[in-house]
Amino acid sequence: MRAKAETTVGVIWGFFLRLVVLGLLGYTIYRVRSIVITILLSVMVTYIALPAVEFLCSWRVRGWSRRSQRFWASVLVFLSLLAVFGVMTRHIIVPFNAEATQLIANYDTHVKNLEKVANRVTTWYRALPEELKSLFGEEDKKSVRQAIKEWGKGVFRSTVDWLGHALHVILIPVLAFYFALDYRSLRREFVGALPKSRRREALTLLRSIGGILQNYAVGQLILCVIAGVAVGLLLWGLEMNYALALGVFAGVTRAIPIVGPIVSGSVIALLGLLKAPIIGLYLLACFAALHFVESKFILPKLIGYQMRLHPAIVIVSLLIGGEFFGLMGMFLAAPAAAVIRELIRFYVIAPRARAEAAQEPA
Repeated sequence: MRAKAETTVGVIWGFFLRLVVLGLLGYTIYRVRSIVITILLSVMVTYIALPAVEFLCSWRVRGWSRRSQRFWASVLVFLSLLAVFGVMTRHIIVPFNAEATQLIANYDTHVKNLEKVANRVTTWYRALPEELKSLFGEEDKKSVRQAIKEWGKGVFRSTVDWLGHALHVILIPVLAFYFALDYRSLRREFVGALPKSRRREALTLLRSIGGILQNYAVGQLILCVIAGVAVGLLLWGLEMNYALALGVFAGVTRAIPIVGPIVSGSVIALLGLLKAPIIGLYLLACFAALHFVESKFILPKLIGYQMRLHPAIVIVSLLIGGEFFGLMGMFLAAPAAAVIRELIRFYVIAPRARAEAAQEPA
């Protein structure tokens, strides 16, 4: 009896210690959240550059050591990325800034147009029977709008807080360069610090997580380019104003799963609606078709089965990431959720399945 009581106390005490450790870990991550975001973004940039570095290193150069060849391959790839960024700055960002400035300058005109649309909707609403009006629930709508507004303010504050650390932004490409150059030695040092009995499973887990992050980073980059080009060409074909600015907006927001395309699609369709109702409806149909093609055909090919999370899990992850880490947290929420799912599978589900299989009679 006494031994059983001691065992129960030991289990409870162990569970309590795990909760304390997890709480301290979570608090530490929150306190250094800007550093965590900087490192994770550096890892994302690394995974974008890594395929090109590995390709250049696969071609052996006589007289060069592997270390020297990898160094110059990394330098060449990151200089190319900087050159691409410079070209984008000159040919895309500058016109984008001009269009965005014009869009802001016409803000009052757009607000007046929106007020006209709102007045039409109000007139339509007042003409409804009282039974239908009661279904909308005015108080509920106000509370939902207020909740969304407060959440948006929280995301904005978190984003400004992170962007206030200018040094961290500058360190992203620097860290990414060193990660691409020495990621094998960094992995060996990390695994070497673990007990020998844990090294094999640590390597397996690191490869799995690395595959998830690389597929996500490269896949999201390609999807952002596809979305930006497709939307920009569509708006240019419809002779919409600010086609370049809105195309870039659609491409950037595509980096945030589910929520990003909905936000950009709603804003662009609303601007089309202000120009002509038929254009707004056409844009809505085009965005729906683009989302269908992307989610059913392009996304599975680029990102793979490891990132196929349920939409509800993605949305909850986005809300949590936005609350604590701002827009960058929303961008990293989906891969973080996929990594957590992989950890749960590796340490909880797989051992339990092996134990159940071992207990089955032969």
